Amino acid sequence: MEMLTLDTLGALLRHGHGLFGSCRECGSLSRYWADVTARRAPRPSMFDIDIDTLASERGHGSAVVGLAPVQCPHCGSADTETRITTPAKPVRAR
Repeated sequence: MEMLTLDTLGALLRHGHGLFGSCRECGSLSRYWADVTARRAPRPSMFDIDIDTLASERGHGSAVVGLAPVQCPHCGSADTETRITTPAKPVRAR
């Protein structure tokens, strides 16, 4: 079995992987501040990241490890984490 190196955004795109983010600000509001969330609808703390747009903005050669934070679309915070998702379909070697 051939080993794949998924170290850049371009490599993630080529092999069908994706990214999603998690916001610490939104997560802490819904988890710890019961009185605040009772007064307004809780915001989701997870969001999908459009990897095509991210790669075009930052470059296909941008390293995945040490990637600058992606801004949360719900609250605008940069206190986020990114995670790699598995491909939807297995990619066959050609």
